[in-house]
Amino acid sequence: MKKIVLTANDDRGLAGEMSMHFGHCSHFLLAEIDADGKIVDTQVHANPYAEHHEPGQIPEFIHSLGADVVVAGGMGAKAIQWFSQFGIQVVTGARPSVAETLDAYLAGAVDGIAECDHKH
Repeated sequence: MKKIVLTANDDRGLAGEMSMHFGHCSHFLLAEIDADGKIVDTQVHANPYAEHHEPGQIPEFIHSLGADVVVAGGMGAKAIQWFSQFGIQVVTGARPSVAETLDAYLAGAVDGIAECDHKH
């Protein structure tokens, strides 16, 4: 079973809006995917550090969820390094909704990393 965490701007699960930056998202969607690439479960978790976080707190929280992959619209270099230390794959790039982004990831259309420069 693969566990994928996606950033969201709300608590609507797969119907939610993707967040373009993981550190400022209000929620995370945890999707469990079986060996056939089918979604078997989803859970919404509030981001306990949405208002303020220290380096490493959010990657540690996502690690505590058992994530294998984190998908966000964008992410800074330090966060990417933290995820790497936890053995969690980082993927940046997003579609408007959580469901569209997850579908695109599962289809191989969303992959790779583009670091945020935090200037916009």
